[in-house]
Amino acid sequence: MQRSFRLTRILVLTLLVLSVVFYCVSKTCVNSWNISLSMEEDQLSQEIAKKEQIVEELQNEVNTLQEKGRLLGMLDNQVSDNENNIYVMDD
Repeated sequence: MQRSFRLTRILVLTLLVLSVVFYCVSKTCVNSWNISLSMEEDQLSQEIAKKEQIVEELQNEVNTLQEKGRLLGMLDNQVSDNENNIYVMDD
């Protein structure tokens, strides 16, 4: 009886120690994974901000190029404005 109680006690203590070790290892792994995910999120947020800025700059450039005066200014005297509707290119 005494021997059986002692064996059970050792088994329970061993399971308790293994459970604590498993908990500590799991907690460490989850925390390190969260840190790496957080760093990746920050990096992706920075990339998204850069891409959004590039898109905004390109949209502004397209809007600028769509203006009739700007387009005619780029072509110098090669194009003449006839009644504000028809554009005639000189040969």
